[in-house]
Amino acid sequence: MSENKQIVGGSGDPREDAINALFAGSVEDSMTITDLPSKGKFYDGFNGVEIKALTFLDEQTILTAKDNNKDIVAKLLEKCIEGVDVGDLLSMDKLYLLMKVRELSYGKDYSFNIICPNCNADIKSSLVLSEHLNMNPVPDDMEDPREVQLPRLKVTAKVRFPRGREESFLSSSEEVYKNLYRFVVSINDNSDPVFISKALKRMHIQDIKTLIAGVNETEYGVDPKFLFECPECRHTDTMAIPMDVGFFSVS
Repeated sequence: MSENKQIVGGSGDPREDAINALFAGSVEDSMTITDLPSKGKFYDGFNGVEIKALTFLDEQTILTAKDNNKDIVAKLLEKCIEGVDVGDLLSMDKLYLLMKVRELSYGKDYSFNIICPNCNADIKSSLVLSEHLNMNPVPDDMEDPREVQLPRLKVTAKVRFPRGREESFLSSSEEVYKNLYRFVVSINDNSDPVFISKALKRMHIQDIKTLIAGVNETEYGVDPKFLFECPECRHTDTMAIPMDVGFFSVS
């Protein structure tokens, strides 16, 4: 969806009026997304997410922000999406929306360099992003929190999806083990957080790994990969699309 910008009245500043006149007929690129990987099932009152393209000022504001502790991706999405709080986003939706913002802002074509894993040649590659999202949405009966079976204790636990504002709790293995209790809603129908925290410390590692896998739930979302063929050595491989600093630039 695209919208014509509305210019109302004059500002009294000739330069500002000239700028307004320059952009009076411009079109602001935007689109509404309803087919998130999560299907919007876990956001209250979800009616879709509106995405708008980045402006030069948006990009500069993000890259020069003084709050270096804040997630750059979160800051970018705050500039570009409406309809859901960025802090509430599930990681599966966050990555999907990031790719859509990139596509809307810089175009569908993405060019990048990639190192062949066989001969180490530096190869220039390009692809159409929308054709390589490989999205696997959650099933209609998916719930949050959801049950997992602990193999050693042979009881049921409930875990929940992490939200965007909680990603720092899962930033490393150390942080995951230290903060796992935050994402375990109940163990054997006991939802007392003190009980859960103490129980986790005594659990067999197999049960802990089961809980971590349940929290992360990597089965759903987007898995941006492409089939790479090296023109130098003819090696073929399925590789991840690079999403480094060059991802947000004109190809």
